Amino acid sequence: MAVLVVGLLVNHFVEWPVDTDETSGDISKASRFSREMENEKLTNMEELLKNDSAFKDGVVAAQIVMQTRAAQFGTLVDMSNEVAGKLPAFAEVLKEMNATREVVDNVNKSLIESGQNLNAALGGEECADLEQTTINASLAYTTLQKQNKLATRFIETTDKYLEAAQGDDHLKFVRDQWLDYQKMTAALDGDKAAAETLAKKGNLLSGEKTLAAMADFGVVNQVAMINSAYMTKNTGIDGSLANALPEGALEAVFNKICYAAEVVGSKAEAINSQQIAVFNEHVTDAVKYARGLNDVQHVANQSQKVNSVNNNNLGQAQKVNSANNNVLGVRITETIKMFNCTNKVLGAYSSMINSVHQAVNQSQKVNSSIQQQYLGSQIGEVIKATAQGEKGALEMGIRGL
Repeated sequence: MAVLVVGLLVNHFVEWPVDTDETSGDISKASRFSREMENEKLTNMEELLKNDSAFKDGVVAAQIVMQTRAAQFGTLVDMSNEVAGKLPAFAEVLKEMNATREVVDNVNKSLIESGQNLNAALGGEECADLEQTTINASLAYTTLQKQNKLATRFIETTDKYLEAAQGDDHLKFVRDQWLDYQKMTAALDGDKAAAETLAKKGNLLSGEKTLAAMADFGVVNQVAMINSAYMTKNTGIDGSLANALPEGALEAVFNKICYAAEVVGSKAEAINSQQIAVFNEHVTDAVKYARGLNDVQHVANQSQKVNSVNNNNLGQAQKVNSANNNVLGVRITETIKMFNCTNKVLGAYSSMINSVHQAVNQSQKVNSSIQQQYLGSQIGEVIKATAQGEKGALEMGIRGL
């Protein structure tokens, strides 16, 4: 799959100067568009996508952020159970996390539908349900965000547990990924105080150990973590996984995963066992590339482990795929569909991010972290506006910085 970055004019990013003194406080309160557009109802989306570039950027950024974070939340719940399910100290937080699993699945389904419709509209197709599915998905996502306190509880529970126990790297990895998740939450909320508190907590694993721990989890988990790291980095947020990779490696791995989904295909409603195996193989190769492994024995061990997982996937898919109750198969299918059904959305998103980064790099008057925090808070405002059935847009002022 070709790299999804194409040119985009920066004209709609240059009309609104940002007051850097204002951004030092609660960034979300300085989001001017939220005041200007709070009473404008979201209608005629297809026309807006064609003629209002600021609106288009806001919608595609919101879609990518929502679908990435919903998948990330659900995956981290699964991984939390895997690493801490037998530890009594985590029993209560895991019980509450597990109670959200059905909600997460429903949110993911809603976001797949909205992503498909937005993708079709960006491709010039008529989509009668575009506004409603977009609003529904945003509302479902904002409902899920009420459970973000569980992420903070897992981080705190882990830190307290590790005061008296050594803990393994897999537990520490999941804790660090929840920390990254909450850093993005703070950016979307425009909450500078929360961002500073989270930054002080720090990561528990080095870059090398972060990549090694990730490689031991299942393919669906790896994809969700890489996807979220890619999105988080693009918003300018400091993340453990992105920091663990050399410059350019995260983008390369993300594109390899996009290609893996493309190879499998986008039209199959139920991905079959052979397609699952192909996808697993491509993702495994991408993770190996990311790590830059030179240890032949470790590679052999990982290959054996992956082959075993693939064989299990094949057996499970053959047994229960027809009954549509193979949880692993369903989640791999949803992961593949999410990539394929939003290829035009990803292209528009990458284009917008590329333009913002170029403009920030050219600016000599503002710290890039302030500008990127501002981007995160605006995306958060777009999501909130859309959930209320109102029009939101990105208006990033660069020239006046």
